Amino acid sequence: MPEPPYAWMGDVQTFLSTPEESLLGALTRFARETGAPQLFAWDRSLASLRNELATCMPEAAGFGLVLEFELPRSGGRRPDLIILENGTVLVVEFKNRVEAEDADLDQVRDYCRDLGQYHAGCRDRILIPILVPIGSTASARIENEVHVVPPSGLGHLVRELSRGAAGRKADGSAWVNSPYAPLPALVEAARVLFERRPLPRIRRAESARIPETVARISRAIRDDMSQGTRTLVLLTGVPGSGKTIAGLEIGHSRDLGADALFLSGNRPLVQVLQHALASKVFVQEVHAYLRDHLLRADVIPKAPIVVFDEAQRAWDRDQVLYSHKGKLVASEPELIVRIAGRSSGGFSLVALIGEGQQIHIGEEGGIELWVEALKSSRGWKVLGPPHLQEAFQKGGVPYESDVLLNLTASLRSHRAADVALWAGLLLDGKLEDAGRLALSLKEQSFPIYVTRQLEVARDYVRGRYAGDSSRRFGLLASSKFRKLTEYGVDVARSDFWYYGDWYESPPTHPKSSCRLQMAVSEFGCQGLELDMPLICWGPDLVWDGNKWEAKVRKSKRVHDPQKLRLNSYRVLLTRGRDGVVVWVPSSPGPAMNPTYDALQRAGAQPL
Repeated sequence: MPEPPYAWMGDVQTFLSTPEESLLGALTRFARETGAPQLFAWDRSLASLRNELATCMPEAAGFGLVLEFELPRSGGRRPDLIILENGTVLVVEFKNRVEAEDADLDQVRDYCRDLGQYHAGCRDRILIPILVPIGSTASARIENEVHVVPPSGLGHLVRELSRGAAGRKADGSAWVNSPYAPLPALVEAARVLFERRPLPRIRRAESARIPETVARISRAIRDDMSQGTRTLVLLTGVPGSGKTIAGLEIGHSRDLGADALFLSGNRPLVQVLQHALASKVFVQEVHAYLRDHLLRADVIPKAPIVVFDEAQRAWDRDQVLYSHKGKLVASEPELIVRIAGRSSGGFSLVALIGEGQQIHIGEEGGIELWVEALKSSRGWKVLGPPHLQEAFQKGGVPYESDVLLNLTASLRSHRAADVALWAGLLLDGKLEDAGRLALSLKEQSFPIYVTRQLEVARDYVRGRYAGDSSRRFGLLASSKFRKLTEYGVDVARSDFWYYGDWYESPPTHPKSSCRLQMAVSEFGCQGLELDMPLICWGPDLVWDGNKWEAKVRKSKRVHDPQKLRLNSYRVLLTRGRDGVVVWVPSSPGPAMNPTYDALQRAGAQPL
């Protein structure tokens, strides 16, 4: 029989009649961490909690209580106390300290956000976040939309809610057993699909019509493969909209009628997925794929269905020529089309495109590279979103449009679906507009912080996820932040082979991102995500008082260095699921001060 997802559950009357030793024993057995700080907090809290709830009787006798409710599929995250009254859910977190800290406030807000968004038992109910610093004697107050109360103030808050509630009994059992469907992170989703298990039904993904999109693409592939047709499917979307998860799900479908392969030019993404899946068969690096299939003329593609992630980063002819040392001479789209031509039957290529995310030399060609590749190859048709139709029609390529193939809602940021828009407004120099949007993001439990002190930023993210080894946070930095090592931060170079450990290993692992010692660049984080990124803003992109200005060396192989810098920071700013922290170094002061001020004008709160 499975263990219940909580330490103790019952109503207020039963709680008051249960010996304190029994309650603490239940908490100890559930947590299995007798010496953990949270158990000391409970030891100090139980007597006070019982006294406070006793003042709410008899009106609150039937209110439901759940101690240490574990959020399903959330890595062991547990709000300390849930108080249920018909129509209201109080989410209470105790902290063994005197004053509330930013990380504490954000933690309890996160619990309310996730419960409200993913827990069916909270649907159409009011959720109230409450933080109780155990050593506090200060007056109750509301801070950042969180009720901060001393232990002696909890009863008053419950009494306020219990007015007129006599006789109304909350069903705690029904609440804890209500469906809970959190959005799976990319790597978790890949594991589930690799094991041939269906992804959980996610309300937010369903509202974004992702299941319909996956079904539409799968149906098109199945039909075209049966007819021997060659098809390019374009799936576009904002950062975090679920493109990669959708691509993985399509590639793992059993209904396509042929084998599929998942390609990416993003080496870190490939390494993380191969590390997580313990397989190098389904997920491959596109550059190796091209070498394997084109440097030997007799190689016929074994998988006639290819999902190409981050296809906006496909290399142009010059970059292919340079990187493959003259052995291959064509753009990557042209080379893939050439490989498809060797297939005796149909061939389907699904290109996942994150628009505005070209960040490297040779990636500036964009969608035109795909148009040019198909113009010179007959027998192809394209299925894609309406806004790309004109480019292909001008090239004489048959095009069928479908609005389902443009994912416009961000899933990565939970309710903060506007995080990509905020980053865009910031980088467009529309700071006041970004500031207004940042307030909305804060209300949706997606805080944006800025600080001049790296240790302050580190302390915040560590405190935010203290005791939760499943959460992922880490340092991100622009590849052009040349002097980051002067601040005691190591930088992952191009030959860094430990991305799997950086993203996946526990905080105790020397290569784990959670150690906050090694920063990865836009190349190491594009297509991946963290719960909380700590972004090191470098002097390669500074605010000059009116606009952002790239401070990088000019290269003959870069057409628009300003655009690449802006896109790099766009990637860095959109990696977070729970929020973002930006560190702006204090030196060189005259150069970085306007940048720090600009981020504050754009809504970033000082830590």
